[in-house]
Amino acid sequence: MNLPLAVAIAPQATTEFNALTSVIRQADSTAGGELPVRWLVLRDDFVSGADALTVSAWLAPQSERIELVPEVPVTHNEPFHVSTATATLDFASTGRAGYSPSVQTDPSAASAVGRRSAAGADAVWDEAGDVDDVVHRLWASWEPDAVIRDEATGRFIDRDKVHYVDFTGTDSVGEEFTVKGPSITPRPPRGELPVLVRVSDDASARAAARFADVAVLDADAFTDAETGRRLLDAVATGPARPTVLLSVALTEEGRTARGEATASVLSALVDEANELVGVESAAEATDVAGVEGILLDAPTPDAAVAALSGGERAN
Repeated sequence: MNLPLAVAIAPQATTEFNALTSVIRQADSTAGGELPVRWLVLRDDFVSGADALTVSAWLAPQSERIELVPEVPVTHNEPFHVSTATATLDFASTGRAGYSPSVQTDPSAASAVGRRSAAGADAVWDEAGDVDDVVHRLWASWEPDAVIRDEATGRFIDRDKVHYVDFTGTDSVGEEFTVKGPSITPRPPRGELPVLVRVSDDASARAAARFADVAVLDADAFTDAETGRRLLDAVATGPARPTVLLSVALTEEGRTARGEATASVLSALVDEANELVGVESAAEATDVAGVEGILLDAPTPDAAVAALSGGERAN
């Protein structure tokens, strides 16, 4: 079945390291099955749990197929560090990394860092677009064959293939920021990492339209036909044209509100979401703005394992 599928782990659960190992092994094992998992998303709310990007790098050598997509808080982090850390994850996972920029509007997050005050959704998502822009420029600042390791001349790189970056953007409080390169990390193996954006309101929908490869429509935002249609249309208006997934909450037992997370149940949820907004099928959704796949939001690693293994929980 060609149903794009992702699994996300809640921020509070990212310290359950042994259980996370079970999740990634179970997700890897779905290859060739009826419902293969493509992306494992580790969520990061900037407050609870562990740093999702660091945990993803730890998980990377323990997997062979799954794409690792950590949420990366970008409102109060330096864009240069976002670029180098995500590129490093791509090396650790041998070309299976992505990233999901998350934004922070809570005053407590701003106070924890102390660089600037909190801002609203429109401002932080506008800034996230600038951050993503310069992150991509830094990834590309090394050409694919810039590393030459030439012992005869004592050169590690061909400096003509490493390019300068001089970027100016606007942060969430309206101040100008600059980032200069090139990156200190070579070009990641996959060149440009796919970007996943969680869509919960108009601001995040516009951001997804601007730069997302995958847009996840939060089920809480899909409360009625008018809201769902508006958000889907907003996602489709920009240049990115992302794959659209619908988030589906799992219980502690790894079940959806409709029962086990089987291919038929998840396909039915996609069809119902599309029917609500006037799209006939997931196949049509690739041409008309609609839902194409599912992201399973798991409260714990055990819930994710149970969902992927037909109800069996991790040992």
